[in-house]
Amino acid sequence: MPPIDAIPASSQSDGKWKIAYVPAGNPLSAAIVKGASSKNLTYSFTADGFNWTTTQAEVADPRLTLIQDLSRPGKKKETLELKYVDSADANAAATILTEGTSGFFVVRRGTDNATDWTVGDKVDVITFTAGAQRPDAPVENGVDTVSQTAYITSVTQRKATLVA
Repeated sequence: MPPIDAIPASSQSDGKWKIAYVPAGNPLSAAIVKGASSKNLTYSFTADGFNWTTTQAEVADPRLTLIQDLSRPGKKKETLELKYVDSADANAAATILTEGTSGFFVVRRGTDNATDWTVGDKVDVITFTAGAQRPDAPVENGVDTVSQTAYITSVTQRKATLVA
C-alpha cells in the first residue's frame, strides 16, 4: 500500500559535506570562507571524524499529588569530537588544528562538495578552540589517524546564510 502522505526527500551525505576552517573574520562571508587564510578540511576527516552532538538537560517539575511530571527542556551541551588522517601536509587538519588553535568550522551539507562556497549557502558555524591532538593506535591495513576534542566556545549558528 502506498503511503498516504508525501515522503520528504533525503540528502545523501557522501560527497555532500564541505568543512572549512576559518581562523578569523566573519565566518558568514563567502569571500572569507573562500579566502587564502581559510582551509578546506573536508578530506582530512575520516568517515566518523566530525562527530558533532547535542545533548539537552531536563528541568524536572514534579508536583505534589500530580500524576504527571511537568518537565521542560534545560540547557543544551554541544560536543565535537574530531578524527582525521595524520599528515604533515600544510593544508591538513593534523598540521592546522594544533592544540590551542581557535577559529570557526563552517559546515555545509546537501550540496556537492566540489561546488565552491557561494552567497546564499546555508551553513552551520561552530566556534571552537582545539584541545590536545591524540594519536590513535595503529590498525592493520589502515592509515595513521589523530583524535581531538574541539571545545565549543560560542553559541553555534545553525542554518545561517553566507553573505558576500
